[in-house]
Amino acid sequence: MLCVRVLGPIGADIDGAPVHLGSPRQRALLALLLTSRGGVVPVDRLTDRLWRGRPPHKATASLHVHVSNLRRVLEPGRPPRGPAGVLVSTPPGYALRLPEDAVDAWRFEAAVRRARTVSPAEALPLLEEALGWWRGPAYGEWAGEEWAGAEVARLSELRTVAREFATVAALRAGRIAEAVPGAESLVRDHPLREEGWRLLALALWASGRQAEALAELHRAGTLIADELGLGPGDALTEVETALRTGRTEVLHAVVPEPGPAALAPAADELFVGRDDDLRALDDAARAARTGGGVVLVTGEAGAGKSALLARFRGRLLDEGWTVVVGRCPESDGAPPAWAWAEALGALARRTPPADPEALGALLYEQEASSESADPTADGPGRDAVRDGRAGSGRFRLHQAFSAWLRTAAGGAPLAVIIDDLHRADGETLALLERSADLAGAPVLVITAYRPTDAGDRLTNTLAELARRSPHRLVLGGLPAHDVGTLVTSVCGTPVGAATVTALTERTGGNPFYVRESARLLAAEGVLVAISEVPQGIRDVLRRRLRQLPTGALAVLQLASVAGQETEVSVLAEAADVSEHEVLDGLEAGVMAGLLTEPAPGRVRFAHTLVRDTLYTDLVGVRRARLHTRLAEVLRRLRPDDAAALAHHFARSGTAQTASLAADYSLRAAELAERRYAHDTAVELLDQAIECFALIPSAREERPGQLVFLLGRLLRAQIRAGAIVSARSTLQRAIETAEVVGSDDLVSAADGAWNGPPHSLSGPHGLVTPAAVDTFVDRLTARADLDPAVLARRASASADGAAASRAARRQLTVARAIGDPLLLACALTATAAMPHGAPTDRRELLAAEVRALGYAHDLPANRWVREHIGGMAAGARNDAGAVRRHAEEGLALAQRYRLVEAEAVSLSTMAMLAHVEGRFDESEALYTDVRDRLRHNGSAQGDFVHALGLITIRLSQDRVGHRVSQETDPLLRMLHAMSTPGVRTPPPVPGYLFGIALAIRSELALRLGDRAAARALIPLLSPVRDQLAGAASTSFACRPVAHFLGGLHRLLGDEPEADVQFAHAEVVARQWGSEHLAAAAREAAAGR
Repeated sequence: MLCVRVLGPIGADIDGAPVHLGSPRQRALLALLLTSRGGVVPVDRLTDRLWRGRPPHKATASLHVHVSNLRRVLEPGRPPRGPAGVLVSTPPGYALRLPEDAVDAWRFEAAVRRARTVSPAEALPLLEEALGWWRGPAYGEWAGEEWAGAEVARLSELRTVAREFATVAALRAGRIAEAVPGAESLVRDHPLREEGWRLLALALWASGRQAEALAELHRAGTLIADELGLGPGDALTEVETALRTGRTEVLHAVVPEPGPAALAPAADELFVGRDDDLRALDDAARAARTGGGVVLVTGEAGAGKSALLARFRGRLLDEGWTVVVGRCPESDGAPPAWAWAEALGALARRTPPADPEALGALLYEQEASSESADPTADGPGRDAVRDGRAGSGRFRLHQAFSAWLRTAAGGAPLAVIIDDLHRADGETLALLERSADLAGAPVLVITAYRPTDAGDRLTNTLAELARRSPHRLVLGGLPAHDVGTLVTSVCGTPVGAATVTALTERTGGNPFYVRESARLLAAEGVLVAISEVPQGIRDVLRRRLRQLPTGALAVLQLASVAGQETEVSVLAEAADVSEHEVLDGLEAGVMAGLLTEPAPGRVRFAHTLVRDTLYTDLVGVRRARLHTRLAEVLRRLRPDDAAALAHHFARSGTAQTASLAADYSLRAAELAERRYAHDTAVELLDQAIECFALIPSAREERPGQLVFLLGRLLRAQIRAGAIVSARSTLQRAIETAEVVGSDDLVSAADGAWNGPPHSLSGPHGLVTPAAVDTFVDRLTARADLDPAVLARRASASADGAAASRAARRQLTVARAIGDPLLLACALTATAAMPHGAPTDRRELLAAEVRALGYAHDLPANRWVREHIGGMAAGARNDAGAVRRHAEEGLALAQRYRLVEAEAVSLSTMAMLAHVEGRFDESEALYTDVRDRLRHNGSAQGDFVHALGLITIRLSQDRVGHRVSQETDPLLRMLHAMSTPGVRTPPPVPGYLFGIALAIRSELALRLGDRAAARALIPLLSPVRDQLAGAASTSFACRPVAHFLGGLHRLLGDEPEADVQFAHAEVVARQWGSEHLAAAAREAAAGR
């Protein structure tokens, strides 16, 4: 089912899987159509609004392209030239035809309407769920467009009304503790809206806090008078009068009877108790002295993970361990692998590495990211990224990293503590996996993370670590006696047992919530602490923040923009008050327990939630201004910190800082690539492109600059395995170049795709065949074009028989000009023609690919050599060689993070399991392939899974069991088996030609189609010695001879059928497949 999201950044998903909506203008088109709520928007209005009143000459043509692209995205299952069902053409324009529940804004309106028809107890969860759908301003990046203004304003007003209604529902349901923070957030967000103040006063009154209710009403009256020059309205006056005169009927008109405060969940890090947990850590340390080990400490935010690790660190030091600590940064903009850089920096001072050059990307980050550094100069890791050897450089770094840890643990056992692992980037996690794989070395790796915040990357790493049987430690709440100790320590005086019991029940023993409740107890007494603690920790913190001295809040807000931890000197330079006032504000924060001082001249928020509360409460305009100030100061004080400068300048959001933001984002992306953190590089390059859009520059320069940036992003996406995103980026680059009519720019955009061609990737299918033909014809006519560019384009755009000709042409050009990358791609394309290619010729080409891969350090092409070797082995029925090539290819793919190559190698393992009769294992492997490809944004995952199941079902004779994917011709062919009378033409040669022939043969046999049988026999006979499809190394069916036997029997030639069935049994035994051999015998006997 298609679901579109507009309550925040525009997005969409189909059956739960996110889809890429394309370029900004394409997303704007979708948003514009959505604002019409199903109505028709004329073409002239669309072009006028999409190009902001200045549509170019070809605007209508460009609009049609965007419509076509959106249709493919929104209806991936729509057959070619089939009628559109979602984005429909309706004169004089276009409209979106979607059900109400397909768009979150429409569902939100329906939920609000329904809430008005049910009881308050039913309405509250309904409204809370609906309000949770909001992820930011409606229509996100397009909220400021004139055409979106009215709809954005309408939805925003409806959201505010829903929040007010939710507060009323909470009051009417007697859930007062939930109503108070809801009303507080309303008056904070809409201070001139009287309904919020009225509800806050009623909620405070209902919880027994009449004095605070009167104070809030007084504050409202003063604010309204100052801002509007008016007195409070009748509703506020009525509540104030009722409060002063004790007229409770005004209260009970909304709240039938006072209700008790609700339980409050919580979070903190003050260390108390944990004796059992420390004993478990001691046991893990003793075991690690002889063979190493991994400890995973988990707990919710504030459970005391960091405090526990700090205590355990002291115990390890007392026992003679070497201990180094790294923390995954809690603020954005930090360099990749920062936790390891922090820990290894300390280790290097104690035990310098034997190979510092190989570890340069980790140990020399400042030099690598310096603003003054020459981007073309040589440096640790820089040359490997520049010339395409990033994968092998990463391998050398990991080897040196492992050797260093072993050496460092030689004198004394080594403990590495990595905290806040839920914030880890991909390279941090890769190094963690490496450190955990040091069998026999006395290295103990201890990590801590919040399981609720674990993303896909961490989940995958945990799955890898599970094979090493790590020690797991789950931190729950503190028992009552430890809560009593903590509360007493905060309050400074003994606390009664009843109070401790109540606080334990209300907080669940979470140390952070206990501490915050204890602070309220000390400041406001038992009644407030026991019955009036707000539901959420944000509200607890806001209460404390309001008690800070004047000026201190502004300083803490600036610190929140700086990050979780920062230097005092940076804050003093960036603040708009004197240094003395900054120090006073920080001192107030420390004294209030909101800040800590981890080192001289540095401050750190006591908890992430403290910083988040301050940061999110800032108005967007002010937040952007503070980012600008911090960026300017950091540029003076720390010009080498490219990641932080990119982060702050990018969030300044002005044309004046956009150029700096783009430049620093590019520098930070380069550092990320040197550390093999390609996913981080993709995020930074995306950020650079967004900032580039804000830079005022000459109109004629922009397309070329944008194509350059998109090319860098494209290459990073390929390295990160985000092939679908890479294809969209390539499409955008080509469209950008086409707008200005520059063949050179189109060539540059197209040439940015530098990944090796194989079955699951490559830039194929991005544009229509007609567009490709026109482009190639145009380029061919130009005498000045680089022949390598033309050869690469022709090979990428061809298919079927033309692909073989194009591959041979590319090979000729590559040999003539001596380009190793082009030659590797050409050899790969030539050798990979799967059907009917001579095996010896293919193996010679594959050997040359391998030699090039080693000579020029091209890991991807080394994998391709293994893939092609497997194809040749499959064609000659050498199952052992197929397995060896697959295992070697899988090791290469995993070592160099070749995501789709890894999927192909796993598909080979799935195919072998199928052939050997291990059907459940085969299905599990195909499912694993699907999930991996989905995770990396590849559109091929579902197809691979579905086709894998089809081949298994054919072997099991279960072709009636349907699979979910029915959009591909091969799969529709399978479904046609159950439909007598359906006739499908023979398949077209291609990568899956063998599988297509097998399925078509099965279909002909089931339908008794003699004409099809006569057409298929000549196609099958040249490869009668093969297992059908095995030359693809991804899928296989029965031996080709098995299908030939059935087709000859269908035509009445029993002697030839017997010969073929007998040969099929021989082929099956060559593959070690007893079930396929038995099927051939049964077929031979079943005349």
